[in-house]
Amino acid sequence: MDVAKVTEPTGRDVVSGKSVGGASAGGNKNGIRLLDVASLSVEGSQGHANEDRYVVASNERFHLLAVMDGHGGSWAGDFLVDKLFQAIDEVYDDGFDHAKLRRAMEELDRTFCAMATRKSDTSGACLLAVLLYVDPNTDTPQKIVMNIGDCRALMVDSWECTKGDAAITAAVKTVALSEDHCAGNAKERMRALRTGAFIQNNRIAGVLEPFRTIGDIDMKGPDMKNWVIPTPEIRQSELLVGRSLLVIATDGVWSVLSNNRTMALVVKEFGANGAPPSAESAAQAIAKEARECGSSDDITVIVVSV
Repeated sequence: MDVAKVTEPTGRDVVSGKSVGGASAGGNKNGIRLLDVASLSVEGSQGHANEDRYVVASNERFHLLAVMDGHGGSWAGDFLVDKLFQAIDEVYDDGFDHAKLRRAMEELDRTFCAMATRKSDTSGACLLAVLLYVDPNTDTPQKIVMNIGDCRALMVDSWECTKGDAAITAAVKTVALSEDHCAGNAKERMRALRTGAFIQNNRIAGVLEPFRTIGDIDMKGPDMKNWVIPTPEIRQSELLVGRSLLVIATDGVWSVLSNNRTMALVVKEFGANGAPPSAESAAQAIAKEARECGSSDDITVIVVSV
């Protein structure tokens, strides 16, 4: 398990991770200081190389924290590692317009699908991206969550951690920042059915579990129009600086761990009675617990204290 952890700027605007290792970007040059950041990605036991990817990046305008859950190959995830930060930066205009962000993600999908068609590459990727920035109009810290697929983001801004004789007990109020785009999401299932989508065994065409992805050209042909879409669901709210913990992870975690269990692990690793926080140990604890609970998928986790 290779963990990259950086709490100060690295001197590069964009720092990305592909399979394992990499680095993360912190600092406060855009008005929001990331107090502690850790990212890790570990290969599963399904007989293929790690297809997950992540990006942790920043400039003077915003921080980007993103995970990509690849499938059918790694090309879609690699494409997002290379192109995502620039695509988001190009639509920044004293803040972020949600419609422009949606169009930017849809354009990334069109570009990738055109390339994939020429190469007959059917890989795809789910994407969960969190943007942290200070709104220049209101001078308030903001968080934007863009979700395409079944990666997930959680946050907790209040918790209580007590130390007993044998263990640390964590009481948390977990806030889900995204909803999975899959058959279990009634609204998303209805969206797909309205397009005429064929859903079998909770999968599009009996094959694809997430209902929104980047790539997957074999699921986006003319006879399957809008069955699977790249349009992100976007949520925005004020960020409580100095008291928030954020977890972003791929489906290798969420297939076996509940939201509350995951965040309880994070809070316990951040210690009781004012002990120094550790995003690194929290990320490791999540991955370890997911493996012990039976996850065989690739696992990618970003933990942030802000």
